[in-house]
Amino acid sequence: MAYDITVSPRYNRLVLITDVPHNVAPYLLPSCDGGSSLPGLRLEEFRGRRTYVARHLPTGAELVITGNPSGIWGAARRPSPRFDFYSVDEPLTTWERAQLDEVPVMGSDAERLLAGLPSRIATRDPRGRWAIGNWFSDPLRRAGRLNDGSEERYGKQLWGSADRWRFRWNGFPYVDDVAASLTAPRIGISGAAMRLVGDSAEVRLGSATLGLQGRREPVRWTEGQSS
Repeated sequence: MAYDITVSPRYNRLVLITDVPHNVAPYLLPSCDGGSSLPGLRLEEFRGRRTYVARHLPTGAELVITGNPSGIWGAARRPSPRFDFYSVDEPLTTWERAQLDEVPVMGSDAERLLAGLPSRIATRDPRGRWAIGNWFSDPLRRAGRLNDGSEERYGKQLWGSADRWRFRWNGFPYVDDVAASLTAPRIGISGAAMRLVGDSAEVRLGSATLGLQGRREPVRWTEGQSS
């Protein structure tokens, strides 16, 4: 969420397209110096000058971070510019096992709902009704401020278990926009439905429920209304 990223979800592979792949990779790939990372992720190979191909050991899934706008890469394999990333030969560390053990069990419907959040971090309605803005801005430049400076701008919390999960955050995006991105025609998750409850929203898919608690979109003034 610190950079503009286009997400391209594919079968058993997640591709992150960014103009700063060398900045994004250290946030996700574990290294010898510690820091923020995704437990169990390992660098498998580096291609060309801007593509990191990683493997998630617990699931076998592939994560690709590339600077190629096309989202594809065919360049030759090269030495990585970062030599401290753990390679696929490095087993899970004790810390990683502890982190993974803390993740609650979730149902298949809940997995689909939660996977829908990162997959849509840069989506935008072509009619201008909603936009996610990589979770730090409003591409539609609507009136009103989401953060008055009294809260941590990037404060977020996702937690739950089985088929009931709740996501709380401040700042962008609006609750309505996130719910729309998960349920709108064509871009939404098939079968997902939303309902607004006060200042929050619920998105349901099968037996799973994802509660969304953040800021609501400011009232839009339309022709014929007066302030």
